[in-house]
Amino acid sequence: MEKIIFQTIENHCKKVIETAGILLRVEKQLGVNRFELKGGYRSFASFINSFCEKGFLSPVKASGINGRNPPLYNKYRILIGNEKKLCNELVLELQSLHPKLDKSYYFKNPEAYKEDRDYILMLSQYLLDTASNSSLKYRCTMNERSFEIFNNEKFLESHGKVLLKRLGLSLEDLNCYKTLEAFFYILLEPKDRFNILIIENKDTFYSVVKFMERKPKRQIYGINVDMLIYGEGKKIINSYSFIEEVAMDKEIEKVYYFGDLDYEGIGIYNSLSLKYGKDLIVPHVRLYQELLKAAKKPPKLRTNQSEVPLEPFLEHFDEESRREIAAILYDGKYIPQEAVKFVPEK
Repeated sequence: MEKIIFQTIENHCKKVIETAGILLRVEKQLGVNRFELKGGYRSFASFINSFCEKGFLSPVKASGINGRNPPLYNKYRILIGNEKKLCNELVLELQSLHPKLDKSYYFKNPEAYKEDRDYILMLSQYLLDTASNSSLKYRCTMNERSFEIFNNEKFLESHGKVLLKRLGLSLEDLNCYKTLEAFFYILLEPKDRFNILIIENKDTFYSVVKFMERKPKRQIYGINVDMLIYGEGKKIINSYSFIEEVAMDKEIEKVYYFGDLDYEGIGIYNSLSLKYGKDLIVPHVRLYQELLKAAKKPPKLRTNQSEVPLEPFLEHFDEESRREIAAILYDGKYIPQEAVKFVPEK
């Protein structure tokens, strides 16, 4: 009986096994009479408890007990090492999947196949069913394709990325694309080459827009600006990718950033420059220097902010400005970008 129980557990394809299923297998192989001669249910329960003590099984307590004497839990989690091998049934299943799916990863990592199995079968069935996949000839968004295949619009955005990589597929294979998070912008004078100014906060953005409407040369403190982008705080770190949709075939010379003079604002600049290139993204030095002039007594920070490296930001400034900015921050103070007033020139 012990050998039959062990083989049943060893060959089970899933991580959790039902007690009733093991018992049924034992009774079927031994026959009712031999099963009783070998101790019946009492011996069966003793072997199950023994396997738990040896670390082969672990009770799923949430499954409850079966109400028999001695009691056993309704389900047990399989812990023995041989569970890492795919059973013949799953090997055949893997081999029968759509030929476009690369199965090599899952043959080497059977546990991952057991975890991903439901989604893999959904994808394979979709690719095999010509009626279902007829829409593949039409390009659509990632979320739309995700819902079509997995009945879950967010799956491809989350674990689906890993799943596709394991199967040797890409979003292009599913003829879909990830939509970029848009930002609010104003293109002042379309050119083949242009400069961009990203402004962290909404009030300052609108003040600059009005200021630029009155300036025929489109200059802000010595810099020609052809596009204004409302950064919306940290959102711009990811949404800046949307520039690919806006710029099209135009060349971007420089992207100037202007935000609050505090750790959070400098942190946003650091992230942008790290992600998109420090040669492309630079602080608008003159605007920050205007902040220093405008606030003779910088206020204390009203929020807790984590310190960030200052050097990537400060390296663009002269020595005096570097010292002044560092002193303000190290003293727990800040200057909001609203301190600069964009007023008509007299």
